[in-house]
Amino acid sequence: MKILTGLQAVGTQKFNTVAESGDTVYITLYFRPAIQQWFMDLTSGDFELYGQRVCNSLNLLEQYSRVINFGIIVIVSDGGEPFQVNDFTTGRVQLGVLSESEIETIDNYYKELK
Repeated sequence: MKILTGLQAVGTQKFNTVAESGDTVYITLYFRPAIQQWFMDLTSGDFELYGQRVCNSLNLLEQYSRVINFGIIVIVSDGGEPFQVNDFTTGRVQLGVLSESEIETIDNYYKELK
């Protein structure tokens, strides 16, 4: 897992990172103060996703696993949800990029729970 660093306490931030597969992932995070929630736009190659709510998740992009070979993990230290503009700078919320093998490990974990 590649934890993304350098996130700021600003309402809109754009950055990119390279997934383990070599794909460049372009991300725009934006905070909506009226509803106290973070959202994300993400593009990589031909894949485009707009308006994804950022929530506590082992793989925020799990439903797209047949289309893309990476995932996004959102870790919230207190188990809640991201709701403050400074969540990424205080360390309360971490955002990371998952590799294919990490996605497989998460999927296998859920299969064992059944």
